[in-house]
Amino acid sequence: EALEDVKEEGPLPVPLHIRNAPTSLMKQMGYGKGYRYPHEDSEGIVPQDYLPDRLKGKTYYRPKPIGEEKIISERLEKIKRKKDGKKE
Repeated sequence: EALEDVKEEGPLPVPLHIRNAPTSLMKQMGYGKGYRYPHEDSEGIVPQDYLPDRLKGKTYYRPKPIGEEKIISERLEKIKRKKDGKKE
């Protein structure tokens, strides 16, 4: 699906909040503005998107509900709930 989106959409801009801002000009342009560092959250989850706007809501990885992927699946569900503002 990701490859199809790349073929269909072409190169899309990286969202400003996750762009590195090593120069003052880049900071003035909004690079890095509003970025939330997940490791500063007690659960490591912040309500922030990292895909370009045209791909918002897309899911490319769907773990199977078996073995280690079941644990990953549960973690991803917890992240989704927190991002959506829902309680456990």
